[in-house]
Amino acid sequence: MLLELLVVDVTLDGNQRPSKVARLQTIGAPRILAQLAKPKLVWVQGWNIVLSGIEATRDESGRTREVAQTWVCKLFVPENAIGFRTRELYRSGAALPKKLARESSGSRGLLAVADDFSNVLQRHATCAELRRHQISTFPEGRLIDCCIEWMSEESFELGGLQLHSSFESHPERLERGGWLVSVDMKERELTKSEARMLR
Repeated sequence: MLLELLVVDVTLDGNQRPSKVARLQTIGAPRILAQLAKPKLVWVQGWNIVLSGIEATRDESGRTREVAQTWVCKLFVPENAIGFRTRELYRSGAALPKKLARESSGSRGLLAVADDFSNVLQRHATCAELRRHQISTFPEGRLIDCCIEWMSEESFELGGLQLHSSFESHPERLERGGWLVSVDMKERELTKSEARMLR
């Protein structure tokens, strides 16, 4: 069944502080079919995404029970989708103006999110990597201890830490990082007449 997957901040049960939730809802006239509290991004490979969290259900007596739940979702993308485009939201640990981040060309490639051992943190953490479409030894970008900040029907934001290697007098450092992620489309090739018009 084709549904809309969102990750948003909402106020739950009279709490004044917003909480992050993932929602599966119908397209068009939105009706929430399922909701995960404290959603954690577990895995991304190709167009598949896995979120884990807490789902509230009611038992036979009407009491609310909270249970662990995992959603395995397949993203529905256009036929000309070839990967993802990421735009950096932070530079040297400082947030970039949103307009500057949205207007940048960004990096293009295949996104993978999985659990990995981080040498710098000395523990396992969820890590995101963007690999170029061409075969490459080193990823175009890497976020350590990454999480999903929000998700809309067109894009989502990953937050985390970026490792910057030591350079001259600057020691190795971990700084806040984040990516605005959207689906990357294969650009249509120009026809001969369009190419002639550009000359």
